[in-house]
Amino acid sequence: MGAKGACNGLISRAEKNKMAAKVKRALAAKQTALGSKAQKIKWPIGCLEGTFKRPFWLPSGWLHGVKVGTSGYTGRGLQVFIAPDRVHKFYHRVAIEAYLGKKLTAKDGVPPTFDELLANAMHRVPVVSLRPQHEVALFRCLSDEERAALPDAKDIHFCVVSARRTDEPQGIKGCMIVQESFKAAGIKPRWYVDAKSLQNYRRLGFDAVADGGSLCGARNKALAEAKKLGKACCQVSDDISRWVYYGALDNIHATKDQDEANRLSRRARRLVISPVAAARFLLARMRASELGPKLGGVLPTGNIARGLAHASVTTHHFILGDFFVSEAQSEVRFDPKLTLKEDYDFTCSHIERHGAVLRCNRMVLDVAHYSNAGGAVSIRNAAEEQKNIKILMTKWPKAIRKHPTRENEVMLAWRIGKRASPKAKASASGKKVLKGGKMKAKRK
Repeated sequence: MGAKGACNGLISRAEKNKMAAKVKRALAAKQTALGSKAQKIKWPIGCLEGTFKRPFWLPSGWLHGVKVGTSGYTGRGLQVFIAPDRVHKFYHRVAIEAYLGKKLTAKDGVPPTFDELLANAMHRVPVVSLRPQHEVALFRCLSDEERAALPDAKDIHFCVVSARRTDEPQGIKGCMIVQESFKAAGIKPRWYVDAKSLQNYRRLGFDAVADGGSLCGARNKALAEAKKLGKACCQVSDDISRWVYYGALDNIHATKDQDEANRLSRRARRLVISPVAAARFLLARMRASELGPKLGGVLPTGNIARGLAHASVTTHHFILGDFFVSEAQSEVRFDPKLTLKEDYDFTCSHIERHGAVLRCNRMVLDVAHYSNAGGAVSIRNAAEEQKNIKILMTKWPKAIRKHPTRENEVMLAWRIGKRASPKAKASASGKKVLKGGKMKAKRK
């Protein structure tokens, strides 16, 4: 723990200093994001802004901050509550209740302002730091042909599709992590957001534009703008915290033995990369592929051991909508009738139109879209899921089927026709093609 602080050794002075630096960094980041649009508050002498969440019971007109020169129990500062007259200051809820002469409940409180939300959210945002050697190692995994097809970052239109994420600190935190991940790679992405939240996204310093009125509308608008620019389109969800590539597992043969897969995964080196490097890597493999896929993506689960059930690259599997790249030449668009699971339809349409997609089963994401507030979570329910599943199964009866164990989920199992070329069959199964068109059998 180190030297004892003012908490009887529960938290060391070094840890408190570290927390104080974090608070200072969060408030500076907030000021940078808001600039001149930041709310002007005249704080009483001895008080200043903090990063605590506004209490649900604090009445309108009251400020909450920290006492100057204090560290509190954690180094975050001693929380202080300031009355509307900006003279009376209190440190505990019971003292405020005694001053007001009543018990305070949620009915007395008011929602936090955007400035208050942002201060609390910035406190939660970790420092995004990337190791250049990881990206060097990533591109070494490419073949000579793939390396020759490696695009520059300026040749890709980077888009973040988001909606209703600025109403609470966790959503803002997720958006800021994505933005900082791009910033660390020298890119400022364009955000496609709902019209109601547009100004809040812009107040965060994002290059934000209104979406097309829906999730699919936003995705199609991003694809259309990329095509107009003559660039490939990379679409990213707003709640990805990390992009990871397991290059050491590239040449591992597919295995159904889960224990063996777990053992290999634990021993493999993880390359933490930027979304920019990930998109360039996928495009290089797509452009060097003889099958000519126009859509590329990553493993749809964060568990890399599950990816070892497949070859390193497959061409007829589901491409997750949270992170994908699409070539400008493709005319495939998202079906506006779908409000959820639109990426299943998009994948099927690409396979039907172009004969293949490219999924990198050694690249994974850390995503929180099932638990994060806002976005598709705000409309996801059993009835909506079933409505979209019905549309998918009607449109793709031979490719989409219900998941055998997970309720309200589906599986994509694209059937390779008997007349398909050996290369297409081999690529779909992960096998190699020998001379004469025969496929190399899997090793036992």
